[in-house]
Amino acid sequence: MNEPRADEVIVQEVLQGNRNEFRTLVDRYHGLVYRVAYGMCGRVETAKDAVQEVFYRAFKRLDQFDAKQSFGAWVRRITVNYMLDQFKKKRIRTESMYNEEGEMIDAPDSTFDPRNELTESEREEVILNAVQQLPDKYRAILILRHFEDLSYEEIAQSLELPLGTVTTQLHRARNMLAERLNLLQGDYAFGE
Repeated sequence: MNEPRADEVIVQEVLQGNRNEFRTLVDRYHGLVYRVAYGMCGRVETAKDAVQEVFYRAFKRLDQFDAKQSFGAWVRRITVNYMLDQFKKKRIRTESMYNEEGEMIDAPDSTFDPRNELTESEREEVILNAVQQLPDKYRAILILRHFEDLSYEEIAQSLELPLGTVTTQLHRARNMLAERLNLLQGDYAFGE
């Protein structure tokens, strides 16, 4: 059984002219890019478009990749920056992660398993909709921390922010989310 080649090796091969090897990186990381983009916008088509644009940008800037960091962290940062840029330009808007029937829209590569989460479905709907309504920078930090399960250090690296800023913004994002959820508390039961 062959060990998978390291991302840095593949990057070097692409930079040396073997452009087809970039497909290996796309195959390896398209799920990550999609999850981050979808988590930030809640729109399938927008997330799919983001995947294409992010990998196009990564390919064009491959010579700027620093092998001291992981390729996944680098492409995640490109994804977050691209999505934030699109929000600033108002080219995309966020949508609920639920369809008209109240069912969660299934995102490819998602870890959501309705068989395990049925008792949480109403609570999740409210929380995810509230997250989608947060300002962009706070939504991005919450998505990276709680949906992508990144450490504070990884978030700082992905967003190119000081660790203290990540801590502060995550605290503010959680407070904003809690305020939004408290407003809805009369309609939904959040406690056991």
